[in-house]
Amino acid sequence: MLRISNEVHFNNRITPSFNKRPQNFWKIFLNNTKKYPNNIALSDGPKKISYIEIYNYVLKKSKYLKKIGFNKGDRACVLFENSWPLIVCILAGIKDGIIIVPLNPKSTVIENELIINNCSAKGFFFDKKLIDNIPSKEKIKSVENLEFFDESKYYDLENEFSNFESIVEEEDVAFILYTSGTTGKPKGAMITHFNIIHSCYHYTRHFNLNEKDNCILVVPASHVTGLVAHIMTTLFSGGHLILMKSFNVKEFLSLAEKEKLSFLIMVPAMYNLCIHRGNISEYNLSNWRIGCFGGAPMPIGTIKKLKKILPNLLLINAYGSTETSSPATLMPLVYKKNMIASVGKVVETGKILVMDEQGHEVQTGNHGELWISGPMVIPGYWKDDLKTNEEFIGGYWKSGDVGYIDVSGYIYILDRKKDVINRGGYKVYSSEIENLLSLSGLIIETAAVPYEDPILGEKIHVIVYSNQGEKNLDKLKMICSNNIAEYKQPDYWTFLNKELPKNKNGKIIKAKIIQEMRNKF
Repeated sequence: MLRISNEVHFNNRITPSFNKRPQNFWKIFLNNTKKYPNNIALSDGPKKISYIEIYNYVLKKSKYLKKIGFNKGDRACVLFENSWPLIVCILAGIKDGIIIVPLNPKSTVIENELIINNCSAKGFFFDKKLIDNIPSKEKIKSVENLEFFDESKYYDLENEFSNFESIVEEEDVAFILYTSGTTGKPKGAMITHFNIIHSCYHYTRHFNLNEKDNCILVVPASHVTGLVAHIMTTLFSGGHLILMKSFNVKEFLSLAEKEKLSFLIMVPAMYNLCIHRGNISEYNLSNWRIGCFGGAPMPIGTIKKLKKILPNLLLINAYGSTETSSPATLMPLVYKKNMIASVGKVVETGKILVMDEQGHEVQTGNHGELWISGPMVIPGYWKDDLKTNEEFIGGYWKSGDVGYIDVSGYIYILDRKKDVINRGGYKVYSSEIENLLSLSGLIIETAAVPYEDPILGEKIHVIVYSNQGEKNLDKLKMICSNNIAEYKQPDYWTFLNKELPKNKNGKIIKAKIIQEMRNKF
């Protein structure tokens, strides 16, 4: 039986941890291979691969990596869409202690070059359809093996390196995920087996996931949500992972019906699109029981419609980041409707403090920066002591998010520190306005951004994506007037009939919106 105890980890950091946990993720996967050998582990289009089959693929990949000179601790960059060869690469790295560095298929050649050079990758494996995203060999000199995934390379290795087995410790790095783009030095978040195992326990215990669950991966596998919350969590629980290369509403709903979807995580915009672009009632989704979401509040109108069509579906908010190896908070499975703006409570082995600018904890209910600790928090950034020392203090990661904790322990995210609008000396949290409008059920999505003003410094500009144009403007203004202070009232409104610009992981890009609005006005 799992219990929680305090342990010393990562440079004398003391953190609560689950006892009797596996030493590394490979032991978990190996155990599931023995328990469910013939269960389907992966579906990639028409291709279905059982646990024993994916195990055999991984063994062959492991032998091949050994043949070409890979050892424990070497870095291997992988560039694939959501596909079964990517999963094979990930598990082979997990098995042998080779650090996997996933690249996003939508990243540019320059972004990939920065990452490859920062981690000094020894190898680079990719889907040959993505060859245009790969830097020239002259610009990535650490790479000794640059090749596309070719299954036939492994068939002559049955008897080679048969006794090869690396000793992988729980504090060994499994993945490096990069959190910045081309505007500065990339930060490589080091995710360890210790981090992954605790995040998987947080998800599986909270949602009661098991070998009967079917999960669709439709977010990028190169992002922590795709990698940890979907791939690792599903394989941890012995479930069935269904791979989609990109999100298309009708294709997603058809696949969800066909594969009896039971669990996944999407951004709220995806749920909205399912309602606005797909007739959900035409599909049999009775097995779908957990619909997790994060990054923004779920509009109340969306919740009502989904609950009416899918009465068995639990819509659960979550909050996390790359630095927390996915979840830092999870909403309880049962909650009151007026709690939907909350991201829930801290995960069972975690702790969150709300701190002021001087690094002192504030009183319950007061606003401040969220500092997060726990076994899911990474030890730091790859070969970047400066950033590690800036962002990790006393076992806590400084999230850069402003929020508060109420008397019942529910956590609310108000804004990124960098997105706070300064209106004449008053701090306005953009997400407070966005949450309020989103919960109205009158819009699809929104963003509150600063509008430069010569007198006040910044005013409030609200951008709204709605298929009804400005029809509900007066209602939205009234909602703001009735619920938030006068200095928080939006000064300008712009309505669009298209989605707001988003990054590769589905989050709204406010910097791009601000620039577009400046060009327009």
